[in-house]
Amino acid sequence: MSTTTVPRAATAGLVGGALWALMPLAFGLAALEDVESGTLSWFAVAASYWIFGVVPPVLIAVGLAALRRSLGDGLGTVGRVGLPVAGAGLVAMALGNGIEVASLTAGGGEVGLGHAVFLVGFLVSIVGGIVVGIVVFRRRNDGLSRAAGLVMALALPLGIGLGILGSAIDPHDDAWFFAAICVPTGIAWVLLGASLRGARRPAVPEFVTAS
Repeated sequence: MSTTTVPRAATAGLVGGALWALMPLAFGLAALEDVESGTLSWFAVAASYWIFGVVPPVLIAVGLAALRRSLGDGLGTVGRVGLPVAGAGLVAMALGNGIEVASLTAGGGEVGLGHAVFLVGFLVSIVGGIVVGIVVFRRRNDGLSRAAGLVMALALPLGIGLGILGSAIDPHDDAWFFAAICVPTGIAWVLLGASLRGARRPAVPEFVTAS
């Protein structure tokens, strides 16, 4: 990956994290079944499903490439396993949501396969994310990265806490379920993406041509 591509991948991770963290809010604003099919509102809601439900985990997976580049030889054996595992889980979550959203936008209902793929991807991404979070916390020394690593490593208990809070506030609101899954990881990637974008890159060698 070139030094030009690294900040782009970091930006992808940051944008993906922001969209992922906002996904519960976007999904809570409107549902496809609540708007008339074929109207402008229907297309807007359908687009929001793709933008907030399918695109973010793909962008975060791209952000992992920037993290891999930034760590270089400091990634370690554990990190070399954790990053692909986290990436595979994120892609599976995107695939699962994609199956669901494709069915909904085509006029169908929820698909059991989509749910299963999403949940398996979530479990895999949590395991990989814990490893990645620990590696980031230990290997990157800036404040944003260390905060991101801590949130990433603690994503599971933080998500459980959000779920419990949601159950107490409004047990019938599915947005809290998505918040438990998405918000901690999303926030972590906003922080980490910002750090990776601002990291110093190797200087480009200057070649002097003798006249």
